[in-house]
Amino acid sequence: MTRRTRPFSGFRRALALTTLTAGLAVALPTPSAWAVHMPKVPELSASALTPFTQSDKQVWDAVVPLPDGRMLFEAPAWIGNPGPQLSVRNTDGSFAPYPDADWNAAEGDAAKRIVAAAGLTLLPDGTLWVLDSGVPNRKAPAVAQPKLIHIDTQKNTVLGTVAIEKTALHPDSILSGVAVHDNTAYVTDSGVAGVLVVDIPSASTRRFLDRHPSLTATRPIQIPGGTLNWGDGRAAAIDSSMIAVSPDGRWIVMQAPGNYLSRVETSTFSDPDITPAAMEEIVTQWYKTPSLGGMTIGPDGTLYWSDVSTNSILSYSTGRIPRRLITDPRLNFPGTPGLDAHGHLFVPAMQLNHAAAFQNGKATVTWPVTVYQLTLPTTPPPT
Repeated sequence: MTRRTRPFSGFRRALALTTLTAGLAVALPTPSAWAVHMPKVPELSASALTPFTQSDKQVWDAVVPLPDGRMLFEAPAWIGNPGPQLSVRNTDGSFAPYPDADWNAAEGDAAKRIVAAAGLTLLPDGTLWVLDSGVPNRKAPAVAQPKLIHIDTQKNTVLGTVAIEKTALHPDSILSGVAVHDNTAYVTDSGVAGVLVVDIPSASTRRFLDRHPSLTATRPIQIPGGTLNWGDGRAAAIDSSMIAVSPDGRWIVMQAPGNYLSRVETSTFSDPDITPAAMEEIVTQWYKTPSLGGMTIGPDGTLYWSDVSTNSILSYSTGRIPRRLITDPRLNFPGTPGLDAHGHLFVPAMQLNHAAAFQNGKATVTWPVTVYQLTLPTTPPPT
């Protein structure tokens, strides 16, 4: 869905995707970047993947487990979901709008409600940041200024909001994907490739890597059977939409869903001496990832990827060891996974390729949509 037409640019917002790069980055990788290929054989059997919860009304694209056993789910408006866009599954299995019904209202003051959920990230202190792109319909202009919403998940109250400065946006900007470390938020723009760096206390926003080739979609998204197409037959692609920050805050990794993973050192964003030319060269290709539906990062820095091209869950350690954890047909277009503290990954099988935008206006989703629990391996990768 797009407000402008250009090759491979129709997919103008995140797949969730916290929400992640093209093979044309200026800073070329060393040969070691490709030394270890992704294994073709999965480590885990089908028994490691079990249904956790289901919905017969909403397509969830992202999951965030909370420390107390509750679970948060994102159901973006652009897919055609009914509200709420953010909900919580309580420990007794009941669901409720999150943080409350007012913040999930379909109408009212845009500054006090979620207009277009576009990314979630949970911090170690238990607070949640929600990205609101302000664009609930990719075929139409923004209806509200994008913002970040800060939620206390223990008290279930909004602590505050941070409006994204308009000077950091393009007319076609559709923000999607957010990562936060300390007082800095990093937000990817899937409408016009780039990354926004937000100083949370001052609410100031700066834009970097504008239209950088590493963040621009140059390849369409691949799914089992070939290229993902829009309902009109055009190949679907999206600019930078997936992002994560390392636990120490030193690095961010970003990706356009159909391209490759890139890494950037965050200190360069605050370096007063860096030149524009040097800024263009700070991006390093980090891994030749397949088409992704989402990614998350663990407390040890391990990345977990949802591979929509093979219905797989992959991981990539800080030591650059790739693992194919599981491949399973039940993971139909897996979305952004969520990691709990007990060795489980929760993955929504969101069937995005069956959404109305890809099926000539009529969704072919097979209900219910299922979130699966994957028990992660406790042993080292096979040698």
